Amino acid sequence: MAMIKALIIVILILLLTWSVHLTASQRLSDPVRDRAMDYYRDHRETIDNQRYLTVIDFTRPSYARRMHVLDLETGQMERFLVAHGENSGYIYATELSNRIGSHQSCRGFFLTGEAYQGDFGPALKLHGLEEGINDQAFRRDIVLHGATWASYGSVFENGGRLGRSWGCPAVPLEEVGRIVERLEGGSLLYIHSFDETGRSSAP
Repeated sequence: MAMIKALIIVILILLLTWSVHLTASQRLSDPVRDRAMDYYRDHRETIDNQRYLTVIDFTRPSYARRMHVLDLETGQMERFLVAHGENSGYIYATELSNRIGSHQSCRGFFLTGEAYQGDFGPALKLHGLEEGINDQAFRRDIVLHGATWASYGSVFENGGRLGRSWGCPAVPLEEVGRIVERLEGGSLLYIHSFDETGRSSAP
């Protein structure tokens, strides 16, 4: 009986530790948010959908809700799971690319385009704004779409990581409809990443 009680205590401690770690890993850091907000303010005249600002932080693990959608009218923020490309890394997206056929995610600033009905349901076209960094995104068919494997179920099935895409930011299938509805029509999306030194690319 004492052994069972000790085992229960160990499990509870592990669950508490995991909960604290997950909460921390889902937090949007001030430098990353500031970088996105600075770009938004400097380029506001080119942004048609000015209500929402989206930040995907690929310095966070894929099992965390690392996609942050900020409602700039209400100040509210929602967080979602989001997958990275299959050749970008296992739990973390450490290898990013602008190259066609790489099956890697790309980084930087994007404007959302039109919504359409894709192979996985509602989807959103993305237009990369940075030459040499993500300007091939549209030609690569990098879109925001839903996926059954962008779920906590897939984290358990895949040994601690979310399912992976061919480079697209894929979100939970049950959430994609309302995400697309909010972000379509020229809202700003920023994909934050590690730089070549392995550090966060924010100051």
